[in-house]
Amino acid sequence: MASINRLRRELLFKVVFYGPGLGGKTTTLQHVHAATKPENRGNMLSLATDTDRTLYFDYLPVKLLQVGNVTVKLQLYTVPGQVYYAATRKLVLSGADGIVFVADTQAERLDSNLESLDDLNANLAEQGRKLSALPHAFQWNKRDLPNLVPLDELDRRFNLFGAPSVPTVATTGEGVFDLLERITRIVVEAYRAELPMTGARAEGLPLFLDADEVGLTDAIKELADSQPARPSSTARLGALRSRSKPGSSPRSRPSARTPSHQPLPGPDLAISAMPPLPSTRLAAAMTAGAFTLIDLWPAADHESVRRVEQLLGARDAAGAIRACQDLLSRSLAAASVLLGEQPSPRDPALVVALLGLDGERYLAFCAAAGGARAKRDVTFRDALQCYAFVIEARAMVERVSKGG
Repeated sequence: MASINRLRRELLFKVVFYGPGLGGKTTTLQHVHAATKPENRGNMLSLATDTDRTLYFDYLPVKLLQVGNVTVKLQLYTVPGQVYYAATRKLVLSGADGIVFVADTQAERLDSNLESLDDLNANLAEQGRKLSALPHAFQWNKRDLPNLVPLDELDRRFNLFGAPSVPTVATTGEGVFDLLERITRIVVEAYRAELPMTGARAEGLPLFLDADEVGLTDAIKELADSQPARPSSTARLGALRSRSKPGSSPRSRPSARTPSHQPLPGPDLAISAMPPLPSTRLAAAMTAGAFTLIDLWPAADHESVRRVEQLLGARDAAGAIRACQDLLSRSLAAASVLLGEQPSPRDPALVVALLGLDGERYLAFCAAAGGARAKRDVTFRDALQCYAFVIEARAMVERVSKGG
């Protein structure tokens, strides 16, 4: 469900553009950014490789309309289409209020589209969600190219739940704002349907939206009431020289504003998925109390660090993991403030991504923390792996704070 930032009096809807690599997801967001009036858009953040392919995600905040004293915003994301960036797709997909599946409609890309749709359904299932129960739309892209699959066949093979579908040419913007209006309308309608009929107003915020009453269609049209800006105005962050191989996790060191979304629940991943510690002597030294790593943290966090190390010294694995979770939350809150957001980010996973931390290790950390909270068996090694991740997160926060 959409989130509410009461401090800023904002109602935020998260829409994720999903689909195979090179299907047009980033190009779609680039057009929305370039064609939207400057006062209605934020910076478009793109984490890309030197070949200009999305590595982590694209993010574009769009101010949609004003309802009373509350601003309604869209937060548009893409996921990397390459199959071996699965962990990143899971992070970005979490908490989505709506999904746009962007298909490359050339006949030779049909199998890639089907594979990506299967991947979407699998990732939603891991989060306990189903596409049939989520607002979604299909973007039939690249309709200006030869050898295209007919639109009715695309709907028959992909659009199993009768969702809106729009043919587009993302490179020129044809159909893009029509698509944006369709997905926004059904996202708003779904939000409205989930609200109780009583108590629709909370703390003075007009939560109860009617798409027609608030002029949603006109608001979408007015977004593009300007001459398209040059594509170079998009803030392309971290043109990373990626040497990642299939199965490896990309890394980056961007310094940028980060969005805020719902926290990612710890998925049911094997804790052993965490990679080994850089040095086993570090673990031995901490266990023996030979030294402390407390100086890596600011004074305000020293008590939390002592707590983690005391529990490690006592070989209390579950307690140490829970303490690591508290310490990681402090680091992510500090990073969120440095990156321009609130100290309680709605989606810590995206702060993790912007810091350049390993997505799979974060998912494994979540799994370990979930196991500790549920009093499932966790090992001392699991606790050490969690502390190693927290140490790395703190180092990245320090780097961001110094503008690195």
